[in-house]
Amino acid sequence: MKIVLQKVSQASVVVNSQTISSIKKGYMLLVGISTEDTEEDINKLSNKVLNLRIFEDANGENFWKQNIKDVNGEILSISQFTLLAKTKKGTKPDFHMAQKGHIAKELYDLFLENLQKGLGKDKVQDGEFGAMMNCHLTNEGPITIILDSKQ
Repeated sequence: MKIVLQKVSQASVVVNSQTISSIKKGYMLLVGISTEDTEEDINKLSNKVLNLRIFEDANGENFWKQNIKDVNGEILSISQFTLLAKTKKGTKPDFHMAQKGHIAKELYDLFLENLQKGLGKDKVQDGEFGAMMNCHLTNEGPITIILDSKQ
């Protein structure tokens, strides 16, 4: 499982010219699930997302002090199979490591459920699984971190 985590001051996702989700302060996540991923990977990275300390303290001064729960932040999670692309050979990406749709959806839903349990259902939003989406965000910092359940 791979996640690109971006600290944001705002983020939204648009499908068919309609904004379907938007958040203020928090994370926008791009989430890729591989053919090798299990529930253990989902649990490991959902826990990591919820507990990673990349926010400043209450005075807004010292970074790396608080996690998303501490700052009452929000999460916008977007499923993105293209994170599993292999580009070593040729010029066409190879997506064979991306999990098949129905299995990926089950694991992705478990990931969202874990985040909602830890942060609150109203604090976690997502895109539309399998849809063409336009993602908009304002990256703070900029802080962008890549999480990989196998590393």
